[in-house]
Amino acid sequence: MPQEPRTFTLDELAGCDGKDGRPAYVAHKGRVLDVSASKLWKSGRHMNRHDAGLDLTADLAQAPHQEDVLARCPQVGVVAGACAAARGGVRDQELPWLLRKSPFLRRHPHPMTVHFPLAFGLGAAAFLGLFLVFGGALCEHGALAMLLAGAVTTPLAILTGLATWKYNYGASLILPVLVKLCLSPVVMAQFLVASAWWLMDPAVLTAGGPSREIFSWVVFSLVPTIGVVGWFGATLTFPAHD
Repeated sequence: MPQEPRTFTLDELAGCDGKDGRPAYVAHKGRVLDVSASKLWKSGRHMNRHDAGLDLTADLAQAPHQEDVLARCPQVGVVAGACAAARGGVRDQELPWLLRKSPFLRRHPHPMTVHFPLAFGLGAAAFLGLFLVFGGALCEHGALAMLLAGAVTTPLAILTGLATWKYNYGASLILPVLVKLCLSPVVMAQFLVASAWWLMDPAVLTAGGPSREIFSWVVFSLVPTIGVVGWFGATLTFPAHD
């Protein structure tokens, strides 16, 4: 006779978190699956977002992939009735009503909005570089437009990032988040300083001299700052694995 599947309670499932040599189990629609062998669940964490030892039924419904990815993982048991009733997780129940009703608003606003200041910062540096090499009002005005657009969109990206950090990561101080928390205000300051300077002194580039050099340095410094923010932000969505 086939052996009856093991029944896991919430506490037993939580003990299989993939840390300190423990197996990494997750629950989905009443089944308990062993994800220990997957490189995507290294140290019991998936995509720096989901932890083993939990019922991830609600989370998978919001994931960018289909449920069939779990077919590769062996089933080691089933969820106890009390655990199944708690499907979706306590954390999801604590979310604001609008975020529970629309998972899109929980997952996607920051990944969408953060692209704007990143692109505008790189665009401002590119247009400024073209102006310094070739001259022309088009390149000059293009750089100014990019700086102004970055100054407007960066606060929105920061606010959605803080919301994502709270609701998707439980305000956990992981390295990518720490880097973004430190550098995002720097990016905001760079946009504001460059925009305000240009608006107060429209001839800062055409007049030349030390002012133009310092102003250009402020704009070009957006590139490494944005590069670091973008890199660490990407590791949250596409973490590197050995």
